[in-house]
Amino acid sequence: MQDPIAVPEAARLLKLSPSRVRLMASNGQLPAAKIGDRWVVERLAVEQRRQQKPPRGRRFTPRNAWAILLLASGEEVPALDPVDRTRLKKALALEGLKGLEQRLGTRAEVCTYKAHPGEVSYILEDDALLPSGISAAGSVEAGLLSGREADGYIAHSQLQAFVAEHALSPADATGNVRLRVVPVEVWESLELGGRAVAAPAAVALDLAEEPDPRSQAAGRAALRDVERANRAALQARR
Repeated sequence: MQDPIAVPEAARLLKLSPSRVRLMASNGQLPAAKIGDRWVVERLAVEQRRQQKPPRGRRFTPRNAWAILLLASGEEVPALDPVDRTRLKKALALEGLKGLEQRLGTRAEVCTYKAHPGEVSYILEDDALLPSGISAAGSVEAGLLSGREADGYIAHSQLQAFVAEHALSPADATGNVRLRVVPVEVWESLELGGRAVAAPAAVALDLAEEPDPRSQAAGRAALRDVERANRAALQARR
């Protein structure tokens, strides 16, 4: 890694808390390495993130972030209040998923773990996990294959038992299991469980936010496909 800096310095530059920067380092949002028990991050990546335009408007609540993703995927979301549905559909129509991307980071808290390679297939078969990202790339025709890692959403209430069941241990960005933890009330009220994979908009967004350039490109292409399908559906209803 070129020109690493400590987390407190990165936090000062980004105007974030050190704990938030450590989370970003551990889930791959910032190029980072662990030296002993301390994280360091790449200065260039921090500077690039500083130059990004801040999101317009407040970040969505976890529930509204998921409602946006479901609406963008062509679902009606019956549990959503009609006023909220109208407001979120308007935001989606005006800004699109790309414009709302930075406001959708509240959809889950990302936790990275290490699992025995032989356990990955059992993790993906566990009904508690809603596969997304690389583990659901085929659902958005992303053309990516991975049998060595697992990525998906899980209800907060099921996290502890899931970690114990599959003997997962906390890991840095090199971990092979990424669990995206959703508040249980959101999981249940929007009926996120019981699906084969996450909604297409969520899968595409998760891929687009990967540090790997190939996954990013596939995710961006999938986001464009979701946007086109959403616009076509809106026009058909007019």
